[in-house]
Amino acid sequence: MIVAPASSGQLYPQAARRLGMRTTVITTGRDVYALPENVRALIDDIRLVSTLSLPEVRATARRVHRERPVQAVVAGDEFAVPVTAAIAAELGVDGLDPADAQVVRDKSAMRARLHSAGVRAPAFVVASSEEEAADAGEKVGYPCVIKPSGMVGTIGVRRADGRRDLIDGYRRIASETLPLAEQLPDSTVVVEQYLRGQEFSAEGYVRHGQATILAITEKRLGPEPYFQQQGHIVRPATEVPGHEAVADYMDQVTKTLGLRTGAFHAEYRVTDDGPTLIEIGARMAGDHIAEMVETVTGLSLAEASLAASAGVPCPAPATPAAAVAGIHFVTEPSLAGRRYTELRGWDEALRIRGVRGAEISIPAGQPIPDRQDLRSRIGHLMFTADGYTDAVRLRQALLERISVVV
Repeated sequence: MIVAPASSGQLYPQAARRLGMRTTVITTGRDVYALPENVRALIDDIRLVSTLSLPEVRATARRVHRERPVQAVVAGDEFAVPVTAAIAAELGVDGLDPADAQVVRDKSAMRARLHSAGVRAPAFVVASSEEEAADAGEKVGYPCVIKPSGMVGTIGVRRADGRRDLIDGYRRIASETLPLAEQLPDSTVVVEQYLRGQEFSAEGYVRHGQATILAITEKRLGPEPYFQQQGHIVRPATEVPGHEAVADYMDQVTKTLGLRTGAFHAEYRVTDDGPTLIEIGARMAGDHIAEMVETVTGLSLAEASLAASAGVPCPAPATPAAAVAGIHFVTEPSLAGRRYTELRGWDEALRIRGVRGAEISIPAGQPIPDRQDLRSRIGHLMFTADGYTDAVRLRQALLERISVVV
């Protein structure tokens, strides 16, 4: 059973088909949860619900389970994690404890549990008003970072160098009006220590409580005070320097937070003290990272996590298609809230050796959202390379080749 597949969650039906599993999808089928025809064709049973509220999804899951017992339940995106955990517990299949699912979804609860267990995590303060947010800077120290407690895609995340930045950041979060997956940030924010160091994410799965990291993604971020993710470079975990320390640390993190089966996507920075968690999701990464994991490792993360959740053998990896994979997002922060007329160099960039696919998300003439997060990315190009240095050069070539023209 796949609950609300979106983004990388839509890889699950194909993975299930490869593993010989029958699939049921529970979804609204709207907006980010709309199912492309090629994905629908791989699903055996689609159950539409009006909302992703626990009562409605739970009632639907019960009906499915009575008709045909369910072997595994997986979350199709970040927002489906709590309801998926509740369903798994009710149906008696392996999954997150519902209480742990709430902790994983709430950045403040996540940090509090890590601190209580002595696992390295940024210092933080929870705030629910402008005044509390502004005062938090004095407790955490500057620079610091303000973010909503339960959003994704760097929505509402910004660096603060003083009290005014925290007030502005809080107001922007509290006034957010564009929903993502039918949800808005609420008025509770986290003000936390600014972590100095390169940012990465670990892509893996947990089986019988043991975490396995398949690949590590190096993040390319836009200019601060925002943290817009403008590119990723994905390598097999063992090819990334310091991967042993990351594996040990993530094993502590997953055990402390109760992740005992299924996929995880853990964002962290390598600080002077070692890898330090920014946040972890009990689901696969978006931004096409899950596909790139398979490209560089030969193993589908969707298959591995489904096999772990269902308690069946993990498939053997195939020969990797490339040593390194990456994605470059076309952005232009100076045009936030405005329109553009042309992506100069786009067609030429598509002909560069190594470019494997591309898509324009915001066509010329449409307004670019006035937000420095995933919503204002104009398009992307995916690529592969024979080595890390080649991947860095290729991504830089794409950055220089394409310009956004007013």
